[in-house]
Amino acid sequence: MNITVNGERLDLDVKETESLGDILARADDLIDKAGSVIVSLRVDGKEIDADLYAACSALSPSSVASVEIGAEDAAAIKQRALDTLIELLAIAEHSASPQAESASTAEDWANIRASAVDMRDAFAGLFAADELSFVQLFADLLERSGNEPSEAARAEIAAQTKKLAAVFSERLAELRSPVVEMRSAAVLFDGHAAELADIPVLLQTGKEGEAMKTVLFFIEIFNKVIRIIPELRRSGVDTSRIMIGGAAMPSFYGDFNAVLRQLTEAFEHKDAVLIGDLAEYEILPRMQSFFGAMREALPES
Repeated sequence: MNITVNGERLDLDVKETESLGDILARADDLIDKAGSVIVSLRVDGKEIDADLYAACSALSPSSVASVEIGAEDAAAIKQRALDTLIELLAIAEHSASPQAESASTAEDWANIRASAVDMRDAFAGLFAADELSFVQLFADLLERSGNEPSEAARAEIAAQTKKLAAVFSERLAELRSPVVEMRSAAVLFDGHAAELADIPVLLQTGKEGEAMKTVLFFIEIFNKVIRIIPELRRSGVDTSRIMIGGAAMPSFYGDFNAVLRQLTEAFEHKDAVLIGDLAEYEILPRMQSFFGAMREALPES
């Protein structure tokens, strides 16, 4: 059996005891690890769609002469998906505006809802868990609102689509310009770093809510940089060589996550002293070290 990916032979050990489905699953795993996604499949020259795949996967390798796999870069596909989703959110926000109320028909709203469901189903494997939950929220909101949304429903659609567009625009920027976004995250951290040191004061003065918001803000900054790291690799930055406080990145992540678990437990037990100590003496210096290492590693803009 000759297996190719985008015309190039795939060196895959084929066992006669396997089914074609088993072989394709292993090929898919290799392609996925290379950062790509299978977008087309031909077996002995015949295009295989979802309806034909089940029967095709049961074939034995001895009965198949050639398998042609088409693959595309996963990041490029996700960028196109995010572009489309942001356009759809803009259409929904405009359709929900008072100015468009008389022009938006039941068919328009049905099409918007169907497009949201298509986005959710077609790109579920590319979206992160939180991104998929946001798309699901959008689809559910349109489902509840129906084909003739009330004034209240239109207001909710307008508000939610605006928020979601901001979220997905940020994710798209992270894919397209990871170096720029990492530098932006560093600037954002620098501008608010002193707030971490102020957490003990907030707790001592009974402002637990403000303290929690501050902690969540910095956790979100760190979540952002974690998303960006794989995109830095794809852009050519050798992240494996980055040392943070003398530790390689995987070790740094492990230690930092352990601190965040301690922080979560401290909040659960309302241990204000421990929360303040962790924020000021653990989280703050670790994030300072992280962004310092990033600045040294990133190419000059």
